[in-house]
Amino acid sequence: MQSANTDKGQRIVENILKNPGNSCCVDCGALDCSWASTTLGCFVCIRCSGIHRNLGVHISRIKSVQLDRWTDSDCLNLERYGNIKVANTYGINKPEIYRHPNKDSSRMLIEHWIRAKYEWKEFHVETVQVPVYLKGVKSGTLLKKGKKRGCWLQRHFMLDRLDNTLSYYDTANSSGQNLLGQINLKNCYVLLTNDKIVEKPNCLHILFTKGNSMRSIYVCANSVRDPLKEIIEWYYAIRSFQTQLGYARNCVDTAYESYLLKTPAEGKGSWKRRWCILVAGSILYYKNIMDPFPKGEVKISKDDKCEKLHNLPKHVKSGPDYVFTLSTKNRTYYWGVSAEETCAQWIKHIDSVQKDML
Repeated sequence: MQSANTDKGQRIVENILKNPGNSCCVDCGALDCSWASTTLGCFVCIRCSGIHRNLGVHISRIKSVQLDRWTDSDCLNLERYGNIKVANTYGINKPEIYRHPNKDSSRMLIEHWIRAKYEWKEFHVETVQVPVYLKGVKSGTLLKKGKKRGCWLQRHFMLDRLDNTLSYYDTANSSGQNLLGQINLKNCYVLLTNDKIVEKPNCLHILFTKGNSMRSIYVCANSVRDPLKEIIEWYYAIRSFQTQLGYARNCVDTAYESYLLKTPAEGKGSWKRRWCILVAGSILYYKNIMDPFPKGEVKISKDDKCEKLHNLPKHVKSGPDYVFTLSTKNRTYYWGVSAEETCAQWIKHIDSVQKDML
């Protein structure tokens, strides 16, 4: 009898899964909806299910569609709500500046999105007050990676409305008398760090123009209470401030990053490993992750040609398994990787950048 009830519950859940909107994860849009929240009444992917578990069963109780037993009470909220109703209830008041993550987004972004929706209810249908950080107001202490020695130092950061900058001070005297740096928000891009960067979790990468090149600084939350919440609030505070100033074009949603092998000019020389970032219409390449300055920059135009290379020219040394080229007006760049998927992703993202230029 127990087995028959289990089979009945399984069939009910599988039928509910076929309802409109339930085939995609309610949080990131992934197609693999093999998990469900019985308390919220929605279906999620395996990645988001782990984050839901961390919320606690009082917020979201997660069960496997295929592996767990389903009772009538378990199915009740799934029948009553479903992904469309849950999305409209918990995400209807999402500000335009706020990013809706997808299946390829960093864990930082997805985790904060889920917590903001269900734990803090920032975008709930009954929530009318916009959080202060989404108004572009923020100040506080962060850890900043030093340019020379690479150690992490406490700095007091502040979004300054008087001169439209992100300023930082020595925390020993943050009254404005000991200004250590100012970043013009007109020439600034703020990015969530790649999941591969493990030196410090919950980190922001701030890129800005300094002279004729790009400068990078990395900051992470100094708070031990909730570092993820703190650093994401900084991320959106800067983006919101830039939007208010009319610099919305600086609010890039993604930067594609990975190690690539690169040759000197026109492929004449040995391959060298470089950390590469595709952002703001350029490929910036660094000797190491988290370096303050790039070794070089390749600007991309809409007329450049990017394609996978099936056979290396004789003058290019063999090395990487997969190579793609970026042919600009003045030069052809050779980039190598060991995985075909990485090669395809770089070509795809470069193509996307060029389409935005049309």
